[in-house]
Formats: sequence, structure tokens, C-alpha cells
Amino acid sequence: MKTHFSFAKMRVALMACCALMAVVFTGCKQEDPFKDQGDVPDPHWTVPAENDMTASMTAVVRVTIGESAGTLAAFMDDACCGVADYVEGLYFIYICPAAPEGQITLRFYSPDLKRIFVSRDCFAFSNDENIGSVSAPFTCKWAEEKK
Repeated sequence: MKTHFSFAKMRVALMACCALMAVVFTGCKQEDPFKDQGDVPDPHWTVPAENDMTASMTAVVRVTIGESAGTLAAFMDDACCGVADYVEGLYFIYICPAAPEGQITLRFYSPDLKRIFVSRDCFAFSNDENIGSVSAPFTCKWAEEKK
């Protein structure tokens, strides 16, 4: 009789554990915050022709927003200083700002979602530096750009 009682207690404990796990995992389910389509037109970012800085850096970036290739650009303040080329899932960007020092922010336009996203992870401009590589691309967290 003692064995039957222990087996019953273990079965109840297992059922309680399963119920608790279901509640915990359901509460941890994370919704994609970037699933709704916006109405932002393609910004057609370009680097100004008068930018004659000889200092530059490159970055290899992986972006996981949307399903289609979008447009990735680098900015120092509000000045575009690089527009990326998309090659097989990665963005290769040559960054050439008008100022020798400052923070680089990435912006991404998703044609699927018709929205612009801004990287939460910035990096300092440093001449001749490389950020990311093909084997270990730079990834960042994104927030929707609010204008």
C-alpha cells in the first residue's frame, strides 16, 4: 500500500510540474514586435558627394528583420556615411563619414514591413577598423525609428 501511495504522490507532483511549466512557457512566449506593416516609403539613402574624408571603416552586418533584403545605411548624427551592399544574407558596408570622430548608428529599411529601424547598438568610428566578419557578422538589436 505504501508503494501505491508514493506512486500517486509522484504522479500528482509530475502533473503539477507540467502545469507549472505550461504556464511559465506560455508567459515567456515573445511576440515579434515588427510584424505589422507600416507606410514609410523607401528613403533611398545616399552618401553626399561632397564627403571627401579619407578615413573609412568597413562592417559586415546580419539583419534578421523582414524576409526580403532591405537597405542598410550608416549614419553619423543625421548624415548618411555609407550604404551597404547585400550579398547572400549579409550586408557589407563601407563607412566614410564627413567628420573624423563620432558614433556610427545603423538604420535599416524593410521593404516587407515598410518601416525604418534604428540600431540600439552604436559603435565609435575608427579609421581602418573592421566591424564584424563573414564568419562572425555584427548583429544588433533594433527599434523602430520614431520621427
